[in-house]
Amino acid sequence: MLSVRSLFRRIFGLKKKLKTDRARSLLYVGMVILLVGAIGFSVYQVARHLTVGLNTLRTQEITDEAYVHMELYLFRDEKVVGLPGSDTYLYALPNGGRLGKDQTIGTAYAVGDAARAKELQATLNAYGDRIALLRELGGTGTPEDVRDVALGVDRDYLDLLAAVERGDLAGAEGYAATMLEGLGRYDMLTGGAGRVTVASLTAERAALMSGYAPMGNIVHDRSGYFYYETDGYESVFDYDQVMTMTAEEFKAMTASPARAPAEGTVGKMVYSPTWYAAAYLPLGDGAVELFQQGFQSGRTYTVTCREGGGVDLNLKVVRFEPDAEGVLVVFSSQDMPAGFDFSRKISVETVAYRTGGYRIPAEALVTLKSPKTGTEVTGVYVLSGNVVEFRKIRIRVRRDGYVIAYTYADAKAEWDGLMEQDPEAFKDDGWSFLNLNDNIITGGNDLFEGKVIG
Repeated sequence: MLSVRSLFRRIFGLKKKLKTDRARSLLYVGMVILLVGAIGFSVYQVARHLTVGLNTLRTQEITDEAYVHMELYLFRDEKVVGLPGSDTYLYALPNGGRLGKDQTIGTAYAVGDAARAKELQATLNAYGDRIALLRELGGTGTPEDVRDVALGVDRDYLDLLAAVERGDLAGAEGYAATMLEGLGRYDMLTGGAGRVTVASLTAERAALMSGYAPMGNIVHDRSGYFYYETDGYESVFDYDQVMTMTAEEFKAMTASPARAPAEGTVGKMVYSPTWYAAAYLPLGDGAVELFQQGFQSGRTYTVTCREGGGVDLNLKVVRFEPDAEGVLVVFSSQDMPAGFDFSRKISVETVAYRTGGYRIPAEALVTLKSPKTGTEVTGVYVLSGNVVEFRKIRIRVRRDGYVIAYTYADAKAEWDGLMEQDPEAFKDDGWSFLNLNDNIITGGNDLFEGKVIG
C-alpha cells in the first residue's frame, strides 16, 4: 500500500511529464508552421520575379525594302508610216533600226493575196533578223563568243525554270524568247557562220521576191527609229499630252480599244529617244502610300519588267499628281535595252524606298508613363543580366507585324536636337534608347521594370 508521500510524488511526476510532452508538441507544431511560412514566402518571391514563357530577341539592324508593282502604259513620239496599195515589204534595216533623214525604209510590193502576203512578210522578217545578227557578229565568231552565248543560254534556261516554278508565266515566256534568240546566235556561230553569209542570205531574200513587181522604195523625210509592227494605239497614247493629261484623261486612254491598221501600213517611226511611261495607282492598294513615303519627283528608279526576260529600265519621275482616288505618276526614260520590245503595256516592280533601323516585333512594344515628365513613352522591355529594364524607341515606319525603329545613334541625335529646340517640350524622361544587341523581351507574363528573373 502506497504511502501518502509516495502518492503525491507520483501525481506530481505525472503532471511534470504531461507538461513536458505538451511543450514538445507545441514546439513541433510551431516549427511546422514556421517551415510552411518560409516555403510560402519563398514561393511568393519566386513567383513575383519569375516570368513564365519568357522570349527574347537580340536587337539587329536591317534594311527594309518596300516594293511597288505598276502597270505602265508607254508614250512615244511615234507616227505610222504607210503606202496605199502595198501589202508586203522588204525592209532595208532591222526592226528598231536607226533611220537617217531621207533614207530608204525598204521596198514595197503588192502581192494581192492577204494570206500569201502575211506568209511572205513573216519569211522576209526572219531573213532580216538573221542578216542583222550576222552583221552584228561580223559574219563570224571567236571561241569566246561561242562560250559567252552558251553561258547566256544556260542562264536563260535556269531563269525559265525558276519562273515556271513560282508560277510567273509571263516571265517564263520572256526568258524562253531570249533563250531562243541565244540558240539562234549559237547556231550562227557554230554551224551557220561558216556556210551562211550576209551576201547569201540577202540573195535568197531577193530571190523570194523575184516574182513580184516592186511598187517602189519607201523613203522617210525624218530621222529616227523604224519598227515593223504597229499596235493601233499610236494615236491613242498621245506623246504631246503626256505632261498635261489629267488622271481621267489617262484612264480614258487605257480603256480605249486599239485602232485597226490602215491599208498599206508599212510600220512606224519613233522620232525621239525620250519616251514616257504612266500609271494610275488607286487608293487602297498600298502603292499610293509607298509613293507618298518614298517616291520623289525628279528621282530616277530602276524598275524590273516582270515579262520579257526581266529587263531592267531606268525611269525618272517627272510627274506625280495625286487626286481624290489615287495618284497619276509619269516617268521618262531614254533606255532602249536589247530584248525590250516596247509593248504598249508593261508590268514592272521596283523598290519604292529603303528604310534602315532596328526591326522590332509588334508584340514587343510597350508604352509607359515617364515618372519624370508624365508623358507616355513607347519602347520595349529588355533583359539586362537577369533584370527587366525599359528602353525607349523612335519609330520610323510601321509594317504588318513589326516596326522599324531608329538606330541608337540616329534616335539620340534626333532627340538631342529636339531638346535643344524646345527643352520644355522634350525633357529627359529618364530612359535610354534601345541599342544594338540589347536583349528585347518579346513575350512573358507580368513584366515590369526592375523585375528580377530568377
